[in-house]
Amino acid sequence: MFTIKAVSQATGVSIETLRAWERRYRIVEPARDANGRRSYRPEDVIRLRKLREATERGHTISKLARFSDEELSKLLEEPELKGAKHAASQSFAQQILAAAENYRPDDCDQVLSMALALLPLSEVVSQVLSPVLLEVGERWHAGTLNIAQERIVTSTVRKQVSTVLDTYNRIASGPLLVLTTLSGERHELGILMCALLAASRGLRCQYLGPDMPASDLAIYLDRVGATAVALSFVLSDNVETSVRELNDLARQAPSQVEIWIGGLAAKSIPLDRMPGRCRMLPDYPAFERQVEVLGGRAP
Repeated sequence: MFTIKAVSQATGVSIETLRAWERRYRIVEPARDANGRRSYRPEDVIRLRKLREATERGHTISKLARFSDEELSKLLEEPELKGAKHAASQSFAQQILAAAENYRPDDCDQVLSMALALLPLSEVVSQVLSPVLLEVGERWHAGTLNIAQERIVTSTVRKQVSTVLDTYNRIASGPLLVLTTLSGERHELGILMCALLAASRGLRCQYLGPDMPASDLAIYLDRVGATAVALSFVLSDNVETSVRELNDLARQAPSQVEIWIGGLAAKSIPLDRMPGRCRMLPDYPAFERQVEVLGGRAP
């Protein structure tokens, strides 16, 4: 359960607006304790995020209040002016980078909170976080950002994405998707963002962190009854280890478990050395399409 302050921070809806919406339109019905303090469920947070996004597109709350969660989702799938969306994404990305440059972790945290509250998750991942993380990496290698500045961004992304992922996972009921990286691969933020995208579409996601040995992962997939496992490969100089670990996993994992692979270095894996049961997902849209396919199956 979430306090009204936490809900306001997670959705971008001010406490005053939230109270007004509840009073006038009963858009959600929070529980109350003996002192009258509100507490909200994870599904309330998700509904409020959708309502916030819809009002940003110009729809009135009086009309939206009558919409079911499914109707809100369909409304948000309708095309929007791409120019405005791109400008908003760019603005958030630039503000995050500026916060890192100026050693302001609180500003970085606040900007990312707003991006998560105001933009669709797929846009946050593809248009804000991915470009920011790529830029941070390039600046670090060039020596124009130091490790402390890089950590301001990566620690904020890890914390914020994990928090929203947990919210979606609490109400997810779809097939089980396990997400991790194999031994030798320590870059985890890309696969963590994939977990967020999948959980937001109803899949039960278990994120195991980076650097997971294939043999241990195979046992885990069997014990938890996973439907699929998603793996990220980022380090291009780690190809030999990746090939060995990937083939070990393909041999040992239960035959019904799908193996999805992606990431910047995934294309470096020679096709003739890649197990036949692996499915290459070269970018986030491809991953999201596969999530939709998996989510459409009976659990």
